[in-house]
Parts: sequence; C-alpha cells; structure tokens
Amino acid sequence: MSNTVGLSSRQTEIINRLGKHGFVSTAELAASLSVSDMTIRRDTRDLATRGIVKVVHGGVSLPHGALHTTDFAERASNESDAKERIAIACQALISPRETIIIDAGTTCFEVAHQLPNDFQGTIITNSAPVIQQGLQFKSARTICLGGELLQDSQAFAGDMTVAAVNRLRAQKTFLGVAAIHADGLYVDRDLELPVKRALIRAADHVVVVATSGKMNHSAIVHLMDFDAVDTLVTDAPLPPAIAKALASANVRVITADQAA
Repeated sequence: MSNTVGLSSRQTEIINRLGKHGFVSTAELAASLSVSDMTIRRDTRDLATRGIVKVVHGGVSLPHGALHTTDFAERASNESDAKERIAIACQALISPRETIIIDAGTTCFEVAHQLPNDFQGTIITNSAPVIQQGLQFKSARTICLGGELLQDSQAFAGDMTVAAVNRLRAQKTFLGVAAIHADGLYVDRDLELPVKRALIRAADHVVVVATSGKMNHSAIVHLMDFDAVDTLVTDAPLPPAIAKALASANVRVITADQAA
C-alpha cells in the first residue's frame, strides 16, 4: 500500500474490512458506517488515488487481486459478526508458539485473521485466503498444503493435499463444517471428506468452529460423529438435541458471547 498519512478513521475502517473480506460493497459500507453512498464514494476515490484500494462496480476491492474471490467475500460477510466473535474466542485456545491447522472456509479464515501480529507459531492450511493472511505475520511460519485449488471454496483438495497432511502433526485443528445435527458433523460434498478427515487425524485437539446458522442446517454428506471432536466454538446457545449429543460425547462447548 502507498501513503496512508492523513487517513480518516472511516477510511481506516474501510481498509480493515477489505483486509478481512477482499471486497466490500458501497451500500454495505454506507449503512454500517452511517453515512451516505456519496461520502463512501468520496472516501474510496481518495483511497484509490493513493493506491490503497481499487474501485470496482458496486464497491471496492484490494488493489492487486487478493486471493479472495467475490463468492468467498460474499460468504464471509454472511453472519460476519458471529464469525468474528467465534474467532476471537478461539484465540484463548491458541498458545503463542504452537502449531495449528486452519481449515478452509470463512469462519476458519476469521480465526487466522484474528491471530495477533506477533504470533510465533506455525500455521498449516489448505486455504488460499489463510495463506494470504500468513503473509501478514513477521514471525509465524506458514505451511501450505498443495493440491487442486477449488475456485468456489478457495481450498486445496485431492490426494496430494491428503498426502501432505499425513506427513504433519499439529497441536490443534480448527475445522469448518457446513452443518451440525444431533448425529454429527456434515459437509456439502464428498470431495471435502478426505482432506477434512486427514486434518482431524493430524491434530491432538480438534476444534470445530460453526455459527448458530449451521445448527440443523441442510447439508447432505456426513463427515464425522462427535467422538472425533474435542471442542466446539459457536456464537449462541445450542439446540437442545445437539447440546445433549455433544455432552454425551464429552465435547466442550464454548459460546463466544460467554467467552468474551
């Protein structure tokens, strides 16, 4: 980024949001910052002149084509407050120098985004946006799991990814899922199963991160029973059936609002 001297607090907030999501719409910025669309356009034109952002149709993006796709950015904005609270709660589970695996997905990306700048541990990931986030850390080590890049999820998958995971060991895995029901964890497609199961096997402690919107949500592929999970971090009280099943499996449940 070029010159940031003299930026307003509003412009700084725009930059922070871009760093998290890669793209932010003008309408969303105007509503959340309680100003007019014209004010946001004036702010973003100034930022574009400085080379800090790129003005695009409907909003602004990072200037050099961040690894976030528009689809990823849109999904990241869904339940974004809940994801942020979950990620902040997860920081209490991470020691400054430990090795952690961060799965693909927008909630897992937020866990990486909330890591302190002075984190000195190791991040293992199959997520392209998390790899990008790893570039922001001066002392952390980032290990990228290769494989085929899936454009929609921005995740690496396939046999090469699984083979890379099988050679590694971490203290914790932060795992994303598409849905949680009383009988276990679900994902949207079979293609995700081998990598996610490898990520679970590779860690001493498995932390599932899932917003309340994932509870009893529709997803068709069964990933794992709760016996494979050590901790669930979410943002709201669980449906009774899911809470009972997790308790039976001795899964620790952290509700982000309670952890704050």
